[in-house]
Amino acid sequence: MVSLREASPEDAAVMARIQSASLRENGEEYYTDEQLALLAPAEPDAEAIPEDEFTDDSCRPIIAELDGETVGWGSIHLKENVLAATFVDPDYTGQGIGRTIVEELETLARQEGVEELIVPASLNAVGFYETLGYEKQREIDAGGPETPEIPSIELTKQLS
Repeated sequence: MVSLREASPEDAAVMARIQSASLRENGEEYYTDEQLALLAPAEPDAEAIPEDEFTDDSCRPIIAELDGETVGWGSIHLKENVLAATFVDPDYTGQGIGRTIVEELETLARQEGVEELIVPASLNAVGFYETLGYEKQREIDAGGPETPEIPSIELTKQLS
């Protein structure tokens, strides 16, 4: 059974590894090699997870564990009403871990009075979020000013 706990800075390296592996495994048909190199470095390190994820009081990162092994993570950013991340190790996809992470993050958001969550989703994750009741709103660019365009989709879900 999957257990959830609050993430800590010590989890950053494994979080980065899972994020990169998930995007590389699931995003290759949606993104170019150049885009994937930015989204999912081949050798991610702990710095790939911003320190704010752990120090900003409005961020709620969580870890999913199965038999003591970290198998996924997710986070909400309460100031922006954003479900910022849901990543599952590719070796564990299809077992309901992503759903468990999102449901917990939605519960945390409701407890903080959030009425609607916004998800900036990678193209490969849109179908996953739609199965959980999120609705497409618009196309967005997840790339930065100095990077190539990284097409993504903004989805929303009413929580109240």
